Amino acid sequence: MDNQRLLVGIDFSKKRADLALLKSDGELLIRHRAFTNTQVGFEQLKQLLLQSLGEQGFSGLDVAGEATSYYWLPLFMAIGQDPELAAHDVNLFLLNPKWVRWYKRSQPSNHKNDQMDPQYIGDYLRTHRPATVWHYDARWMPIRFYTRLRFHLVKSLGREKNLFNLYLFLAYTTYDQRQPFANPLTLTSQSLLQDPLFLTSLQEGDLDEVAEALDAQSRHLLGDPQESARRLQQVLAERYQLPDGLAVPIQRGIGLLIDTIHHLEDQITQVEGWISAMVKTGYPEVGWLRSIPGIGPVFSSGIAAEIGDVNRFLNVLVWDDKRNRKRPRYPHELADAIGKYAGLWWPDNSSGNFHADEKRMSREGNAYLRYYILEAADRMRQRLPRFAQYYRHKYDQATHHKHKRALVLTGRKALNLMVALLHHQEPYRAKEVQPT
Repeated sequence: MDNQRLLVGIDFSKKRADLALLKSDGELLIRHRAFTNTQVGFEQLKQLLLQSLGEQGFSGLDVAGEATSYYWLPLFMAIGQDPELAAHDVNLFLLNPKWVRWYKRSQPSNHKNDQMDPQYIGDYLRTHRPATVWHYDARWMPIRFYTRLRFHLVKSLGREKNLFNLYLFLAYTTYDQRQPFANPLTLTSQSLLQDPLFLTSLQEGDLDEVAEALDAQSRHLLGDPQESARRLQQVLAERYQLPDGLAVPIQRGIGLLIDTIHHLEDQITQVEGWISAMVKTGYPEVGWLRSIPGIGPVFSSGIAAEIGDVNRFLNVLVWDDKRNRKRPRYPHELADAIGKYAGLWWPDNSSGNFHADEKRMSREGNAYLRYYILEAADRMRQRLPRFAQYYRHKYDQATHHKHKRALVLTGRKALNLMVALLHHQEPYRAKEVQPT
């Protein structure tokens, strides 16, 4: 069977791996077969594949699956590392579920179930074969797990802080507006919020005595105890008087959320320590990015781990309108490709004579990479004058969401520098000051 490859579409879930087998011409060999998503299930799946490869005489094996959480990862690693399957020229393709969903919509209406989905995945592989083959990256995958874990912890911390601020509003309405302390989560503020009886007693106290109490509570770290006391008494006077039945749950919630926030902050610090320790040696890419002022080992690791080897973005054929043929991507197109991969690009929206005045950022792509790029850009604009100037220019141009818009555009500019360092394999060097 010359040049015929066995195509396998797999639909992953926590418990099962449902698959379909097709020929390269689209002929269906097996419409549906289910295996447990375990090592035992893999061994059974492997025997089915070896049997089909032997009986039909296929020249190779192409396996595609949707990137459903991490349910696909163990089975993909098992297939990719199995020596018996490797003898049959195995290619693994990881598909964005959105691609398959839109492909199914282009087909005649049919059922949506585990029996049909693997067939659509296999047929998508046949008609829209991805340019990139998935390989287990033993170098970057462990770091990627750490940096993605930190991402999720940071997002959880943000949610808990938002809920804390809501409870704080209910208990002390203008606490966030009056700002008796630099931050509601400073140690002095926390100790007061967790002792509501003492805090309430400060409302009617003499201003000097309250200021002295706050100064002692803060271990003399308050810049202006008198002003903090005045603002705190304003907060206590302006708060709503809650019913006793509601005040207690809200107060307990504040205390519990403070503990939760501390716990998450400790976990984030622990993960950051693991990241820093792991990239001390053997990861020059992290060093090149870290040489940019403002970017530490964590952000540089997050960016480098998601990008991986920049050459994988170059070894892709793209269409050349001038030559009317496909060609490898040029190095100067590398930043645009990675920006699109991160969702930091603005697709055209036009049809006929219509051209949209405002382009919306795609946001479809690697959310982890986008997060670390923007966090790094926020530090860079605070340390590097040219990025600070660019940020301010875009901030002044924006009519709404000024910081968000300016930061995203600064992040896209920062990505050009990051990609250049990774491509040329060199650390950051500040531009020399030109003589006046």
